[in-house]
Amino acid sequence: MVRNEDVKEEFTLFSEIWSAYKQLLPVKRRHDVEYWAAVTETFSGIMGRHRGPLAKALSLAILDDLERRCIENENQNTGR
Repeated sequence: MVRNEDVKEEFTLFSEIWSAYKQLLPVKRRHDVEYWAAVTETFSGIMGRHRGPLAKALSLAILDDLERRCIENENQNTGR
């Protein structure tokens, strides 16, 4: 049975992930050190506050998507 504390924790985690994702869009260029440092800091903080496989999986999924968008944007700008 799912406990109320677990549901609250998961809700908070999803809220933080969604807020971070919105805040980090649009994705900056690959060599924008400040942007990627902020990405790293943001998701390190989330995974530090929310320990467990769900936090890790969601964070990695968002990081993967940001990287994909970065590569797609660069390919569009170079005509690839």
